[in-house]
Amino acid sequence: MQRIDNLIRQEFKFYVTTSSVAELRSYLKEIMELDENADTKNSQYTITSLYFDTPNEDDFEDKVDGLKSREKFRLRVYDHKDSLVKFESKRRVETAINKTSAIIPREEVDQILKGNYKYLLESKNDFLKMSYAKLISNGYKPKVIVEYDREAYFLPYGNIRITFDLNLRTYNSEIDLMNLVSPSIPIFEDNLQILEVKHSIPLPSHLKLVLSKIPAARNAISKFVLGHKYIESSAYRDQVTSPF
Repeated sequence: MQRIDNLIRQEFKFYVTTSSVAELRSYLKEIMELDENADTKNSQYTITSLYFDTPNEDDFEDKVDGLKSREKFRLRVYDHKDSLVKFESKRRVETAINKTSAIIPREEVDQILKGNYKYLLESKNDFLKMSYAKLISNGYKPKVIVEYDREAYFLPYGNIRITFDLNLRTYNSEIDLMNLVSPSIPIFEDNLQILEVKHSIPLPSHLKLVLSKIPAARNAISKFVLGHKYIESSAYRDQVTSPF
């Protein structure tokens, strides 16, 4: 049977400087474990996500308008390899995140990129079938790719993860997730990175103390929205601006 992952937790995001990342990294290495998927040389792995949206960019507008309850769909690969491709739904209610994902066979990915979602309908699990209904009924199509280098630390309880999402970039209007040919485009100016704190139980006091040492601006950061900055769109659409 098709594997499905379902994860519910709180998620908070912060803008931090590169120097703050280095300082916080030195603390986290002492009290948390490094994600086992990380490269042994730089402790990171690359995530490339293709987000879908409706013809009227409803998901983009929901985020920009600050709706407390919203959902996004995406395809995701790691380290530019096609050996593992995930289809995901990420639903948010206030600060709670419910992320559901399923592995997609490589031979089906190209059809999904063309807007042919037949595989989802014929799948044996309810998540993919429900996703098919939403994608078709709302006219979802591939929209924007965002990419970053993730350095992730975790504690073996409570779904506690702290991640640095570094060097956020996009590929302009390119949407072929499996065959990216254009050079990536940096989204931020130098010295700005993203810190994410995720947990299903309250953070332990020693971890709160470590995080309090770092100057960070909490923000409703959406990599999906930030990637839209480089896509040509309607003159009536809300514009994406730099955070600072």
